[in-house]
Amino acid sequence: MTTIVKMDKEIIMHKMQELCSLLLQDEGYKEMREMIDQFAADEQATEQYERFMEKHQALEEKERQNIELLESEIKIYEEEERALYDHPLIRRFIYAQREFSQLHQQISNYFTKSVELNRLPEAKELGKETCGCGGSCSAH
Repeated sequence: MTTIVKMDKEIIMHKMQELCSLLLQDEGYKEMREMIDQFAADEQATEQYERFMEKHQALEEKERQNIELLESEIKIYEEEERALYDHPLIRRFIYAQREFSQLHQQISNYFTKSVELNRLPEAKELGKETCGCGGSCSAH
C-alpha cells in the first residue's frame, strides 16, 4: 500500500503572505506600481506600446520562419523602439516591469535551488541571474 505524503502548505502560505506584505509596504514597490498605473491610465502611451509589441512579435515570427528582415523594417523598428524610451511614461513602465520580472525570477530561482540542494542556497550557488542585471554581468 502506497502512502500519500503531503506538505503542510498552511505555514508556507502564511510566510508567503508575510513576504508579500513586506513587498506591498516597500516604498520602491509603491513607486514602481505608480509607474505602471500611470502608464496604464494613458491611452496614447498604451496604444504606442501595444503597436510596438505587435511589430516586435511580427518581426520575431519572420525570424523564426527564417525570412530575412528588410533593412527598412529594421530601421523603422529601431526608430519605434527609441520612441518608446523617449516617452517618459513608457520608459518608466518598462523599467518597473523589468524590476518586477527580475524579482520574480530571483524568488523562483531561490525556491528551485532550495529544493534542488535540499538546503538554503548560498549566494554563489544562485547563479548570475540573481545579480539584478538580467544575468549579463557574469564578469562583475
